Amino acid sequence: MGNSTKISNGVKPVITFARWGNYTIAFKTLFEQLGLEVILPEKTTSQTITEGAKIAPEMYCFPMKVTLGNILSGLKKGANTAFMVQNVGGSCRQRYYGAIQEKVLKEAGHNIIFLDFRVTPKDIYKTIKKISGASFWQIIRAGKFFFKKLRFIERIEKMAQYYRPREIEKGTTDRLLTDIFTKLEKINKEKDFSRFKKEALKKFSQIKIEKKKNIPKVGLVGEIYTVCDPTINFEIERKLGLEGIEVHREMDITYHLKKLIFPWKDWTIQRKINPYLKSTVGGHGRDAIYEMLKYIKEDFDGIIHLLPWGCMPEVTVRPILEKIHLESGIPFLSLSLDEQIAEAGINTRLEAFIDVVRNCCNKKHSQSRI
Repeated sequence: MGNSTKISNGVKPVITFARWGNYTIAFKTLFEQLGLEVILPEKTTSQTITEGAKIAPEMYCFPMKVTLGNILSGLKKGANTAFMVQNVGGSCRQRYYGAIQEKVLKEAGHNIIFLDFRVTPKDIYKTIKKISGASFWQIIRAGKFFFKKLRFIERIEKMAQYYRPREIEKGTTDRLLTDIFTKLEKINKEKDFSRFKKEALKKFSQIKIEKKKNIPKVGLVGEIYTVCDPTINFEIERKLGLEGIEVHREMDITYHLKKLIFPWKDWTIQRKINPYLKSTVGGHGRDAIYEMLKYIKEDFDGIIHLLPWGCMPEVTVRPILEKIHLESGIPFLSLSLDEQIAEAGINTRLEAFIDVVRNCCNKKHSQSRI
């Protein structure tokens, strides 16, 4: 991991890291369980992105600019150590984020220790142990608690995707979601988490919904950061849900962990997409094709492709996704995001897409009744 992880002059590490949607809660818990002080960056805003874009390499993709802005925010609040998860392999530029971010931050005058998590689990363990001084079992317990919170976050988000378009009183799901994640961040004991988890799931089951409502379904595909972080994609899941549309997305951390643990999953993906792409393109390009084909097979009513401007894997597969859209007739919207994009423009395109999706859904149900 290089000399950048060493603690110089005995300075105690104060950790910060880029925000990543609700996953931020789980990463905060991980470092706190290791006995480290954590300073969260401010919530991502246009100012955050502007600050990151000022020092980012000119042609680097949107997530680089946002995550740089997040780290800068944490450094200004007193952090001295930055943590960044890397892409272990493939041809996506994200695998170089740590090295580039460390370089530009130091050139900007920040004396920073950089934890670049992009190598083997063994090296990651050594770095965690060195930076925290935690014992083997403390690291295991922290990792276990981290994954429990992570899986709970993903489960709650999926439940919100189901309940939001069906709720009788609009906004109930989002209010509950905010309350759950606010409380989850403060829980630092596993025994308290187990009790809280049961209570949260019970509250979700008590939301009054229209069970027989005809709900259109839309699948989100694309690059993982733009798909999972609501502050980056202008809360597209929430907006679709409030318009009565159920959103699905496979792209999350668990999805990628399964690909690492079960190598044959990647083989299955390639086999499914062979008619359209016979080689890797890096990033999450192949996954986007695979997921779109899967959603079409499951009779979804629309597909939204989210990608950062300048993301070569996603730009490469976009014509393939458009070809699948033309072959299948499924409504398709591709949204390229960067610091220049205005929310009003996204909303206008989304409103038009929602109308098409509703018409598609209604047409299918009318034909099924004939």
